Amino acid sequence: MGTLLWLKTEVMRKKMTGINYSRQQITSKYLADLGLSLEIRDIDFLAKLQSKHIARYSFNSLAVVLGQKISLDLPMIFDKIVERKRGGYCFEHNKLVFNILEELGFEVRLLLAKVVNGKSLDVPRTHRVNLLNFQGDKYIVDAGFGFQGPLYPIKLEVGLEHKQGDTCYRVITHENGDYCFQILKDNEFLTLYTFDLRNYSEAECLPAHFYSCNYPNAVFVQNLVVSRNCFYDVKSLRNGDFYRRYKGKAQTTKVSSSEVLHQIFSEDFKLELDFAVAEFLYSKFIDKQ
Repeated sequence: MGTLLWLKTEVMRKKMTGINYSRQQITSKYLADLGLSLEIRDIDFLAKLQSKHIARYSFNSLAVVLGQKISLDLPMIFDKIVERKRGGYCFEHNKLVFNILEELGFEVRLLLAKVVNGKSLDVPRTHRVNLLNFQGDKYIVDAGFGFQGPLYPIKLEVGLEHKQGDTCYRVITHENGDYCFQILKDNEFLTLYTFDLRNYSEAECLPAHFYSCNYPNAVFVQNLVVSRNCFYDVKSLRNGDFYRRYKGKAQTTKVSSSEVLHQIFSEDFKLELDFAVAEFLYSKFIDKQ
């Protein structure tokens, strides 16, 4: 009953508040929340924006696994991620960043990618990414890939290795012409996702978003996923496994109770969730294991 009451309260709050922000208001509040200045809009500014974003706002599947409707309207995304600190996933994080960059005058467009995680898979394009054109160079700006995502923009130069924190990334080309976004793991590069440079529209995000939230076998429907990437301190939860990589040293522990899960939500991910929600999620995704 506690979880149902919490969900109903969320719905009522949205109806009563009449959430409506202009893009200018969103940009101003977002930059203030991250402590960013607009004095110089260069690549260092972009690096600060992306790294501060992923450190402050969690990547998670909470709304999906709780059966909440996820709006892709910009004011609703801003309210959820920035105002209420509830986090979200790629279609929310990267749309917010896209609109911020566009409002600030940067040349940016969206891409849709296929998440493969090192496997040869025929999968739909369910990952939203930003492509930035800055001073003649192209960059991947991805603030919505969870704990394995990059800290800073990745220059789209084939084969160039990007050392970021204790992780390394690169982009190569596949034999079919697509690009492969890779991460170095166990001394080998693994492809996280593939993408091309065709023009995609906001409308094309809708079916991919619907699939990610509703298809029974979709990753975010099947799994409780939460992460925050705070520079050299990376924390990630996948069902009952809590992973932390701190200054290059990794450790995984099992979540032993709903009390521990609630503590992880509040202390590690800065999520203010009712204890009944933790109980529900523990019983659904952890206790059954």
